[in-house]
Amino acid sequence: MEKTIKIGNRKVGKGHPVFVIAEVGSNHDCKFERAKELIKLSKDAGADAVKFQSFTAEGLFNPLKPDGDKWIPHPAYKIIESLTLPEDWHYKLKEYADSIGIVFLSAPFDEERADLLNKIGVPAFKIASGDLTNDVLLKQVAAYKKPVIISTGAAYLGEVERAVDIVRNEGNDEIALMHCVSLYPPKFEDSNIMAMDTMANAFQVPVGYSDHTQGWTVPIAAVALGACIIEKHITISRNLKGPDHPYALEVNEFKTMVNEIRNLEKALGDGIKRPTGNEMGERIGARRSIYANTNIKKGAKIKMDMLKLVRHAYGLEPRHIECIIGKTAKRDIKAHEIIKWEDIDS
Repeated sequence: MEKTIKIGNRKVGKGHPVFVIAEVGSNHDCKFERAKELIKLSKDAGADAVKFQSFTAEGLFNPLKPDGDKWIPHPAYKIIESLTLPEDWHYKLKEYADSIGIVFLSAPFDEERADLLNKIGVPAFKIASGDLTNDVLLKQVAAYKKPVIISTGAAYLGEVERAVDIVRNEGNDEIALMHCVSLYPPKFEDSNIMAMDTMANAFQVPVGYSDHTQGWTVPIAAVALGACIIEKHITISRNLKGPDHPYALEVNEFKTMVNEIRNLEKALGDGIKRPTGNEMGERIGARRSIYANTNIKKGAKIKMDMLKLVRHAYGLEPRHIECIIGKTAKRDIKAHEIIKWEDIDS
């Protein structure tokens, strides 16, 4: 049976509301007030959690990269340096998120940042797709005995299994898996939402979708197919410069997505095939009963042409008509009257 995990005060898994994560990523553009504003806007948009990325240039990239037969400065190194979330911001942003009632999360990209996040008291850890094979980081965050949400972009199922085993071998079974496509943005045909079901069946853990497509078609479809967690980038404006802005949802769009998820949750129901309370009237109004098609004299043998099947269903159901044909009327039955069991002989 698929287990449930708990992030903050929220249970996450089948039978519980979808846990929506607003991924800020680097869309704070290294401006503290913007980072703080995005936390507030994520809360206003209906997200359950707001998520950042905790990295340093030296902890993420080698400063040199190969160029033919020589090594040259890595062009992304300076960009990463400019987008680093300073250490002291973590404490301030976590405190602010707590004060307005939204869960603060961040994905650590090295051991030092993982330790920092544990110190500030994040309720769960998010492992980025690129660190699915980072045994050292997986073991470290697993050892904190907090839920570990693992993104699985560009991974084979066997690689996912290995990551899950690493976390479980540290005595931590609080795991959720996020299907993800490590393209920015991916095409719809790359999305492969059904892979969530494969992972859910294989590992019996909550599954979700970390989405980089444009719009919210894929997240909504993922919820319909069983996603327990949705992660989507949020931005103040897609026109801002920076690597994560172009495929993020603007705040009003993010809010629409959350509203659609909540509407869909209501529409999905519990899977039991039965009429709803509001449908009960239609069981009478839209169905048919057996009525007299003409005046039927007492003692007459009832024939098919004496009867009609019309709305509304105030009497016997159409399935009983074969039981009535050939029987004798026990009273005079006027045209358009309902046929009742007591009107015919047994």
